[in-house]
Amino acid sequence: MIDSKMTIKDKVTFPTVYSDGGECDESNASGQKVVKVAAPTAPFSIGDRVVIGKGTNRVEQGTIDSISADVSITLLANLTYNHTVDAETTVDVESGPGGDNKILSVAATTNFLVGETVIVDEGETHEATYIIASVQAGVSLTMTTVLAETHEVAETVTQAGVAGTVEICMASLSTALYIANYKIMSIFLPADWTTAGITFVGCITNDGTFNQIVQGSDVAEVAIASVAASKVIGLDGALKEALEGIAYIKLRSGTLAAPVDQGASGKTISISLKR
Repeated sequence: MIDSKMTIKDKVTFPTVYSDGGECDESNASGQKVVKVAAPTAPFSIGDRVVIGKGTNRVEQGTIDSISADVSITLLANLTYNHTVDAETTVDVESGPGGDNKILSVAATTNFLVGETVIVDEGETHEATYIIASVQAGVSLTMTTVLAETHEVAETVTQAGVAGTVEICMASLSTALYIANYKIMSIFLPADWTTAGITFVGCITNDGTFNQIVQGSDVAEVAIASVAASKVIGLDGALKEALEGIAYIKLRSGTLAAPVDQGASGKTISISLKR
């Protein structure tokens, strides 16, 4: 009888995993690269892929170009959206609609950004909502429309923050692959593979904890040397033997100490297994 499972084809993908980076501690305007983040020295590193505002309609990704210790990260490309924190001030000079006036005098303008919505005198007699057209630093906010009310000194002016969470994105660990009963493995790298070595983690079940696979002779991490895109890798020697008997494995791009991000596109590796 022909063994239909003598050789099988399978594949793994590298999903993006998110980890905490920090919170924006100041409002960050679109069209510039600097993102003010509380204590950005760790865990951020230059070259990290980050997502800002995940879970909001302003979600966007960027890559860290430089880090200003405990102040900010600078991205390779400009922000597409504002990423704001809660801002609040008060009216410091009575401002009303007379003469088609759009300017609201305020005590402070810190963290108020163009394009954001503000509520003046919320819950009180002169409550009104406006969109900021321009900011005169430390002096006033100019709105896109004429003031709807006469706003008196000490009335509140609030801008609600839009989630400013900055998370690190990493796609370096693959989905699980069942290899029990198979001794020969070939790995087919796609054309968009980012050059990196490959290491492995293993588990006895599909949904358990996957741990680093090491060689029994010297407990060194089982590793394929750095390899470029569009290569076919045949596992041989000690590498092949180290994986025998392990039920489920995952491939890591890079090493445990230095993983390599395969990017947002979700790389797929084809696998051939043979008994």
